[in-house]
Amino acid sequence: MISRVVTCNVKPEKLTQFRNALSSELLPRIQRQPGFVDVLESIDTATGQFVCTTLWKSKEDVERYDKTLFQEVAQQLIPLVNGDPDIKTLTVENSTAHHIHAGTKSAAA
Repeated sequence: MISRVVTCNVKPEKLTQFRNALSSELLPRIQRQPGFVDVLESIDTATGQFVCTTLWKSKEDVERYDKTLFQEVAQQLIPLVNGDPDIKTLTVENSTAHHIHAGTKSAAA
């Protein structure tokens, strides 16, 4: 399993618009992408710091998402954030919810 971690700072005056766009427009589309497994979004409403972790079945699924729908997502959200988002793609080592443990085939996939 692969995780994609996106971190950014939402403009304080755009926080409500950002949250609405994610929950009502973008998240349903992301969830329909091939290989999508799960999402975890966290936000500090005092500072606007936002972290989104999506989980994918394979690296190929993440790459396909990155080249297609993510481009639309970024274009819609960039005006609502300060600066460029930080994006990292990592192999999941452990997940209690998804029963993945370091050293197993699932963790290395």
